[in-house]
Amino acid sequence: MSHAPTRGIDHFGLTVPNLDDAVRDLGDALGAGLCYVEGPLDEPYPGWMTKKLGARGSFTLRVAAVNALAVNLELFEYAGDGPRRPGPLPGQAGGFALLRRTPDPTAAARELARVAAVRPAHTSGGFEVLLPSGIALALQPGKDELLGALFVHRGDVAPFVHELQSVLGLRRTGGVDAFGARGVVLAGECGAAVAVLDAPGAGPRPANSDVGGHHVAFHADDVDAARAALLEAGGFVPLGEPETITDGPIAGDRWNYVLSPTGVQLELINLPDGTLPYEDGAAHTRTPIARRVPA
Repeated sequence: MSHAPTRGIDHFGLTVPNLDDAVRDLGDALGAGLCYVEGPLDEPYPGWMTKKLGARGSFTLRVAAVNALAVNLELFEYAGDGPRRPGPLPGQAGGFALLRRTPDPTAAARELARVAAVRPAHTSGGFEVLLPSGIALALQPGKDELLGALFVHRGDVAPFVHELQSVLGLRRTGGVDAFGARGVVLAGECGAAVAVLDAPGAGPRPANSDVGGHHVAFHADDVDAARAALLEAGGFVPLGEPETITDGPIAGDRWNYVLSPTGVQLELINLPDGTLPYEDGAAHTRTPIARRVPA
C-alpha cells in the first residue's frame, strides 16, 4: 500500500444546471448508468452548505451518482435564492471537462453530433463536444477510458501537480492536450485518472454552488487520518469536520471537503461499496475504489 494518505481518485463532482438533463446526456454520450438520486436536501442548520460544501449560501440540493466507463461521477443541482454565477469555460482557468479517449473518436463524434454541438479539436484526430446540459467533453484517440480534466491557472499548475504527487500520492502517467490547453495526466494506486491543464484566466475558481463548480474526491481508508496528514503537510484547509452519513442511499459514507493550497476543491471520502443501501436492487452501482483495510 502507498505511504500516501489516500489511494486514488474515487469520483469527480460537477455542479450542473439541471440534474435530470445531465444524467440523460451522460447516458446518451457515455453510456453512463444512474446509481442513485438523493434529495431534495435542505441544510441541517443555517450555513451548513457554506461551511461543509463551499457553497455561496443556503440552497436546496439534489445529488445524483452515475457510473460512466467505470468512472464514478457525482452531479449536484443547487436550487434557491443563494448567489450563483456560471463557472469558467473549459480551456480557461477554473474550468472542468470530461475527456474520453476512444479508438474511434470520429465515430463517437458522429453519433454525438445528432444531439450535441461538436467541433474538431485543436489537436489532430480529436473533437470538442458541448452536451445540451452544458457538460463539456473532449474526444481523443486512445484506449477506451474516461478522465476528469481540471483547467488550472498557469501559475498554479506546477504547485498543484506537486500537491497531488507529493502529498496525495498520484503519479504522472503521460501528457495531454484538450480545449487548447496542455498538461499532464496523473493517477493513483486505485481509481480514475485526472488531467491537470495549464490555462489562462485570472478569476476565482467556481464555488461548489456555481454551475461548473467541481471537486476531485480521493478515497481514504481512514478519512480522519488522511485529514490529519493534509493538515500536517500544510496549506490544506478542511471545510469543517469529517461527517458520516447515517441515512439515505449512501449511509455509511464518511467524508470531508478540503481546499488545496492552490484553491482546488478536493474531498476525502470512504464509501463502503458493497454495503450501501442504494445497492439493493440498483440497476447500476459505483465502481469500488478500494476496500477498507482492516485495523
